[in-house]
Amino acid sequence: FIPCVNPDGYVYNQTTDPSGGGMWRKNRFNNGNGTFGVDLNRNYAENWGFDNFGSSPTTNSDTYRGTTPFSEVESKLVRDFCNTHDFKLAINNHTYGNYLIHPWGFIADSLTLDSVTFTSFGALMSQCSKFNSGTANQTVGYSANGTSDDWMYGEQTSKPKILAFTPEAGDQTDGFWPLQSRIIP
Repeated sequence: FIPCVNPDGYVYNQTTDPSGGGMWRKNRFNNGNGTFGVDLNRNYAENWGFDNFGSSPTTNSDTYRGTTPFSEVESKLVRDFCNTHDFKLAINNHTYGNYLIHPWGFIADSLTLDSVTFTSFGALMSQCSKFNSGTANQTVGYSANGTSDDWMYGEQTSKPKILAFTPEAGDQTDGFWPLQSRIIP
């Protein structure tokens, strides 16, 4: 259990939007050119930088992927944690949108060899929440490359395959930093 992979971004949202609604998604790494942050969920090696739509090479973009895969200490720590354990399933909690996302995220309409398992698990996992379950394209309507889910599932040399899901909890009006009163709903 890792309580928070992006403490810098979390505290930044808490500071700039103490009443909720903060939209900062990156860490606070100084990019050295007047911009800050790398989107940690675009910084994993699996399909990192596949295209400039699912992540960005531009430092001021919200989906800036960093200079290399695992360029950020936070994603390195998750990688090392996964590589030293034999995880079968991972839940990567995020906020924004009431979705349950699973691989593949890097290319629209691309399914994994385990897509039937992902779909079955997703249906069971979202029975009560009614979250829209599927790939990034099927849920949020866009591709995302270099994500934790794709890496956890796709990288099978340094560790076994992990069935990884990302529940995105919260209404879009909550942003990445929901009001305390909105956390349970």
